[in-house]
Amino acid sequence: MAQFASSRQEFMTSEPGLNGIEYQRGGGYFLSHKKIAIFITVIFLSLVAVGFIGAYAGAIPQKKVFDATALIAEDEGSEPADADKYSLSSEIFPLRYHIDLTPIPTDNGVSVVGHVIVQFHYNGSASLDQIVLSAKSMSITRMRLVADNTENEDKEKRKKREDNVKFPESEFLGNGTKITDIDISKNEMDNEHGILRTHLPRGIKKGVYALEIDYKALVDNRTLRVANFSDESSDRWLMASRLKPVNARRLFPLFDDVRLKAKFVLSVAHAEDIAVLSNTPVKYRTTSSAGLVIDTFEETPLISPHNLVLVQGQLVPLANITMSDNTRVITFWGETNVNLDPSYLKEMILPVLNSFMELFDFDYHMPKLDIVCVPFMENYGSPGLITIIEPLFNATSVSPGITRYETLQTLIRLVGQQWLGGLVNSQNWTDVWILESSLTDLQHSLIPKLDPTFNHSTFILDVQLDAFEADGYTVSQSLQSKVNPTYLEAFHPDELYDRGACLLRMLHGALRRNESWIGYRKFVHRWANGNGDVASFLEAMTEDSENIPQGINVIAAMNSWISNHGYPVLNVQRDYSTGSAKVHQERFSFDNLTAEAEIPWYLPLSWITENDNWSSPSFTWLESAEIKIDKVGNPDEKSWVIFNVNSTGYYRINYDPDNWQLIARALEENPTEFPSPVKASLIDDVLSLAFVGSTSYDTAFSLINYMRNESQPEPWTALMRHAMKLNLVLYDTAIYPKYQEYMKELTSNFYEKVGLDINHGRRLTLVAHQLGSTFGIPEYLTWAKESAEGLKSSLEWESRHLIPSYLRETLLCTLADELGWQWWQQKLGNITKRDDDRNSFLSSLACFQVPWMLQAVLNEIVKGEVFEEAETLVILRAFDKHPVAAGVAFQFVQKNWVDIVKKFHKSYPILRAFIGSVGSGFTSEKDLSDFVEFREDNYESLKPVGYITAFVEAKGNSWVSFLNTSFVNFEKTMERMQ
Repeated sequence: MAQFASSRQEFMTSEPGLNGIEYQRGGGYFLSHKKIAIFITVIFLSLVAVGFIGAYAGAIPQKKVFDATALIAEDEGSEPADADKYSLSSEIFPLRYHIDLTPIPTDNGVSVVGHVIVQFHYNGSASLDQIVLSAKSMSITRMRLVADNTENEDKEKRKKREDNVKFPESEFLGNGTKITDIDISKNEMDNEHGILRTHLPRGIKKGVYALEIDYKALVDNRTLRVANFSDESSDRWLMASRLKPVNARRLFPLFDDVRLKAKFVLSVAHAEDIAVLSNTPVKYRTTSSAGLVIDTFEETPLISPHNLVLVQGQLVPLANITMSDNTRVITFWGETNVNLDPSYLKEMILPVLNSFMELFDFDYHMPKLDIVCVPFMENYGSPGLITIIEPLFNATSVSPGITRYETLQTLIRLVGQQWLGGLVNSQNWTDVWILESSLTDLQHSLIPKLDPTFNHSTFILDVQLDAFEADGYTVSQSLQSKVNPTYLEAFHPDELYDRGACLLRMLHGALRRNESWIGYRKFVHRWANGNGDVASFLEAMTEDSENIPQGINVIAAMNSWISNHGYPVLNVQRDYSTGSAKVHQERFSFDNLTAEAEIPWYLPLSWITENDNWSSPSFTWLESAEIKIDKVGNPDEKSWVIFNVNSTGYYRINYDPDNWQLIARALEENPTEFPSPVKASLIDDVLSLAFVGSTSYDTAFSLINYMRNESQPEPWTALMRHAMKLNLVLYDTAIYPKYQEYMKELTSNFYEKVGLDINHGRRLTLVAHQLGSTFGIPEYLTWAKESAEGLKSSLEWESRHLIPSYLRETLLCTLADELGWQWWQQKLGNITKRDDDRNSFLSSLACFQVPWMLQAVLNEIVKGEVFEEAETLVILRAFDKHPVAAGVAFQFVQKNWVDIVKKFHKSYPILRAFIGSVGSGFTSEKDLSDFVEFREDNYESLKPVGYITAFVEAKGNSWVSFLNTSFVNFEKTMERMQ
């Protein structure tokens, strides 16, 4: 940021006062013959001793040296090699569940007394003497097996519940007459893998059965998230379940597999002043002898176990909207006595819902839709109920554009999950990318249609630039990487989903969008209430396409990408005399951590010349490593050519120097001639290629020089990402001040044009403020200091509303030193956990410039109790974005890893966030070797975070490689530009 000093003296290893000491010779030394003889004898004896020591050392087992990539296979986010050992009973298929719950929030979690009846069909040919279910951290108090009515035995009456809460008699037991008690002392509970193995008194044959289970559990915050909003006047709390991907086993015993869809009937006992919501409406309500109310919900359609949902608290309906069929209702819910106004959601919900019904040609399949404001949990979608965080729930038509955009983007995804992820599921958690990536694709396709004010290429801004960065390292993984669902969220699914969305966008570009949308429709119809796989998805997307040339196998092309990782760079070498070009593909990589055999990608390739129409590019398929293309411009005419038109291809382009110069000149003369996505890709490509030494920084800075006249968010976002990356890499170099001055000069005019237009909430304004803060643009610093005076004089945090919400985080970071530590502590104490500015305050902790203060924050996380897990994640994820904070984290994590693991061994997201926080701390070969030594010394404890450890090492490798190779060219270019 603007206030950073360009030194890292806090990490100097020499003692104070010792720098500059001179060592001088102090006299001579005369060697006599006797001394020479003694000297030779000593040398001889030393060599003999070294020989013995060497022989002895050779007999000692050597410390095993591990490669960084070996950790990826050990990552617990990956599917273990012995996964089959913990499989559920393979020939049992659940039909329906009846679940009775009495959840009671406590200081240590939620105490649950539960009763579940699982009706299932056993389809095996052999007699079955044990049943394997999913269950974790619960105490089974009773189990019974109920067979069907084949022997006309009398029905056994149900025993009285231990907690005196009597739930309605389940219809599941109505036909069962043969009831067998199960000796629960023989149960085997494997809490590590979430498996309950039940031994039956005697084997069962093919047929329908019901397994009845009474149990007790203490459910933690991973499954039932609870927030207490009580004050002196009232006792208020809110609880919301989060069963995705495999947390249902912590709430009740079941067959927890995404493929094992069943119908669910849920009954919940609760106090009378509490409202309970689930996937379906309440069917009936009764009262127990203990004075609790019991709500029993209508039976769900077939859903996967993780899609069951439960929200309860002091909730009231805020508004109702009738769906287009005039029978089903959309209800908006919020907490009692909390000022909420979901006006933008109310405006957009029907257009979004109708868009998906039209797209899939499939009606909304649930009996209702509840939209609930849950301020403490991320946005979450289940069939029939979605939860949205308060800042988005409260968006209005006059909210900043960025807020409305994020609200609409979130709503589209959550509503889309009613079909993709609800009505249709994947076969497993590895293939779930076909659903999540499709939703990302559809989000960005529908946004401009639903709200034309968002008319820029949001896919480039929010997805493709991220995917290119994350997938540009040799340790990146393919979409076929086996995923362990237990650790799915701690894994790196968003990176894989972004990659999948980029591949789908490339497919759409080759097939035309309208044909791809027909493919979505076919896929949903074929797999409604079932589970599709990658093969069936690709088949639906590509069959009957009219745009596939003879001999081109699109499915084979897509599979070559799905099974591979990373992406290529296409090197274009033009022959201007003949009007042709050679295109050669090779793997692009920021680092050289591993070496791989070059396997060509099978890809669609488009291009356009200066005189062509952007909407009608030339097109071919590239299957081999190299191809020659004719008619790329007119012979003997030097005019630019652009490959990868509209940036639909998932690859980079590197041109010969002349073509780069032709493009740069055309951008200078008329930047509006090029579509914004094309300009963003050109900037992203040339700066990435210059970073790894594949083109010169002369070429790169010549191209971005036109940005002084750019007015679109896509190119500016691409430039900002690279500018901030270089700001981190160059922080400890002598050229850093000149780089800051260069960026200040390049971006000052941009800030003057859009930076002070703060009320419209445009993305351009946010980018201008982020650049202004990072590079100290004078006009931005003036605005920031004026804003700081208002914040300082305010006793409370009320004056913050003078500053739009989307700019507060950047402002707080800029003013971290200006406002001071005491001000920060005081204001944070006044901000409740439901306040959307709390995260802005927490992330600004990483912006302080004093190392002891940053270390104190990390110490508090590891040794204190001030920050909750979600707050810890916000803080740690900010450390990687700031030079001083990254340096402190780099040292702290390596020195305190044992204590970090000891405290957070059950929280994989926090362990990954700690490792990720050091990613920008590499400034030399020694830093890289120190990290390698840290990785080798802590190999076993780093296994749960294997991928992020390897990724951070690859990132450090790329930075050190830049400093050793490309930096010289960068420095010379910067010197010439001053």
